[in-house]
Amino acid sequence: MTAPTTAPKQLYLAWVEEQLEDYKAALTREELLAVADQAVGQLFDTPDGQYPLTELLLCDAVDRLLLERLNLPDFRQWRRLCRSDTQVRPLQETPEPMRAAG
Repeated sequence: MTAPTTAPKQLYLAWVEEQLEDYKAALTREELLAVADQAVGQLFDTPDGQYPLTELLLCDAVDRLLLERLNLPDFRQWRRLCRSDTQVRPLQETPEPMRAAG
């Protein structure tokens, strides 16, 4: 019996999360707080008139802003670049140009 394999979409989402966390770790406290201020401003600009300030929403809003800055490839591009049948790019490590923070 073979071991279950992880779906490519799950691998991609895990990779995106890793890139995001690496990027956040590379930011100074002041830079991260500035992004949080920007996220709060965007949350208050919602057309429904509600003030959705919860910690979870703020974390998600900050992550969305940072993902925009990272400009990571979408799933299709990532899958093409990291396909397991290529000898050029091993799956063990993300190629350096695609890394979030260095």
